[in-house]
Amino acid sequence: MKPLRTYAVLNNLASSLINPFISFFTASYGITGVLLAIVSSANTTFPGVVQFILAKIFIKAKRIVEVGEFLTGLLWLLIGSLAVFNSIFVILYVVITVCFGVANFGWLLILDKVSETRRGRILAYYSFYATIGGFIATLITGFIVRDNLYMMRYFFVISGLIYIINSFIISKSDVDVEYKGGKITLTRNSEIKKLFVITFIFTFIWSMAWPLFPLAQVYKFHMNELQIAIIELISGISTLSLQRVIGRLVDKSKRLVMFLGRLGLATFPLSYGLATSVYQIYLAYIISGFTNSASISYTAFLFDNSSYNEKRVNIALYNMITGISAFSGSIFSSFLLGILLTRMNLIMAVNLMLISIGILRIISSLLYLKINETVKR
Repeated sequence: MKPLRTYAVLNNLASSLINPFISFFTASYGITGVLLAIVSSANTTFPGVVQFILAKIFIKAKRIVEVGEFLTGLLWLLIGSLAVFNSIFVILYVVITVCFGVANFGWLLILDKVSETRRGRILAYYSFYATIGGFIATLITGFIVRDNLYMMRYFFVISGLIYIINSFIISKSDVDVEYKGGKITLTRNSEIKKLFVITFIFTFIWSMAWPLFPLAQVYKFHMNELQIAIIELISGISTLSLQRVIGRLVDKSKRLVMFLGRLGLATFPLSYGLATSVYQIYLAYIISGFTNSASISYTAFLFDNSSYNEKRVNIALYNMITGISAFSGSIFSSFLLGILLTRMNLIMAVNLMLISIGILRIISSLLYLKINETVKR
């Protein structure tokens, strides 16, 4: 089990050195509109699509984690070494998210195997160790880079090296899963189907804010990377303090955690839309510990309410639905912003959209109360 814990820590370390800054970095280099929408949603969209494809083929979980991690590292090394900071960066980042999706699918299969007895607590355990590897790394990046965005190239290289090292670490694990794949068939579980529909609706609304956050950070609050790192630090500390508590709560009531986790996400667009200083944004991110920790409830619900043959397909379908919805919502938001910009300035348009999205998040989160916690078959 030790290599799995080390893998979780290093994977989040590599990710946290750069991922929290990607959308901000892209917007700061003047990449906006549809390209910014693609970057903002890529980490959700493309892993979901590739995982749906993987659900149809024979897989050795450990092997695809190795390959996905290695290719992710190689591409970050390429971006950092060549300082690719233009529209080509968007294309390479999309490919990276595909590789991440490959590795993440294998990791989910491994987590399913090691968490069969106590879903919430064991998933929270690995999430806890992953978070430890992350929030300090984010603070270091922000402290060093600050306003000198060109410095990010060195962190792209460091992150790439960690991903490559991690691909060898996971190969030493004695836990593996062989998944046969096969024909994709829809689940017969009505509650899983309900979750899919609700997920599509909520994620569409959720993702509409994603291209707007970096615009608000750059043009409304004039943030630098240290301030982005402070946001991530607050989020990380809050997550660490709540993860295990939420893990126990998930074991008692997944539906409640799913609802509250989504309801809490309304805090962020409302804070960006209404706040007048970055300190108010810092305060809002205290709640992110709960919303981040609540994410394990959706995975746990899928694991516990799927038969053995349906489980991998349901994971893949859930991730693909989330991805398609996120991409659609993010692109729709960028087009809607373009229309508003013909009638008002950027700050007014961003504020109006963020406040509206916050209200829609509150309304759509109520849908999760419609889900019943069914007995595992």
